[in-house]
Amino acid sequence: MAGTDYWPQEEGYIVEGSPVMMCTSGTAITENCVVRLTATTAGTVTVGITAAWGDCIGVALRAVDSGQMVPVAFHGVVKMLADATLALGQQVCSSAAGANKVIDTPTSANLLLGDDGSAYVLGTALQEAADDEDEILILLGRW
Repeated sequence: MAGTDYWPQEEGYIVEGSPVMMCTSGTAITENCVVRLTATTAGTVTVGITAAWGDCIGVALRAVDSGQMVPVAFHGVVKMLADATLALGQQVCSSAAGANKVIDTPTSANLLLGDDGSAYVLGTALQEAADDEDEILILLGRW
């Protein structure tokens, strides 16, 4: 079932905001996929597709093969698909491994926090999603 686009006057993924950073892809990445940090590489930040809920750090803005440069939005406003109903102002994360959708942030501490205490919240829903597949605006970054 197709969802509702709650921001129909805009197309694409970035509506406004920055920074967008060029990163090296550690794996093949699809456009608008939620990405995570994958490796420490001299002179670059390496990202790959999410491996599980809550390990997200940004959104890839185009599809690339492994080893290519990919623009990644870390802050700003992006249009994403909801994977369930979402409330206005709710914190969101990737819905699953390799996801291009967002879901409400898991409440279990082991899904949100790494061993070093870092949190993996993708952002905040700027609009509510009434159904799966609704397109809504997400403010990237943990506030």
